[in-house]
Amino acid sequence: MMAISHVLVPYDGSLHSQRALERAAALAESLQAELEILYVDCAAVDELRQPLIMTSSELETYFDHKEDEVRHNLRQMIARIPNAKTVIICGNAAKGIVDYSMQSNPDLIIMGTRGLSTINELMKGSVSRYVTQRATAPVMIVK
Repeated sequence: MMAISHVLVPYDGSLHSQRALERAAALAESLQAELEILYVDCAAVDELRQPLIMTSSELETYFDHKEDEVRHNLRQMIARIPNAKTVIICGNAAKGIVDYSMQSNPDLIIMGTRGLSTINELMKGSVSRYVTQRATAPVMIVK
């Protein structure tokens, strides 16, 4: 049987990712495992595809504020969970999750079936499908 000491949970604020986080928190607590919550900021990538008229310091302040808001929300959610931490990266959600998981080397990835961007899923394919096909760690999908 595989020992689980590090669980990675991609989180985007959707109901499915909330359920995955709850399941992962319960599992991590029962196993006394580290829980790592990964937020991939897709909006930052989408924002940069649009013409922006901002100085670099204004752009940096915008992203810093957005990141602080996400960190604050995640910090509140996990305050009761021992051995938990949050990580925020920018980029494509599916690729970001897989790339980050290869760096952090979790024993298990727990994620929701759907995220916030259902139109993108129809056009580009499911993030959870991409992750299950490419991640080297086992992936648990939560409905």
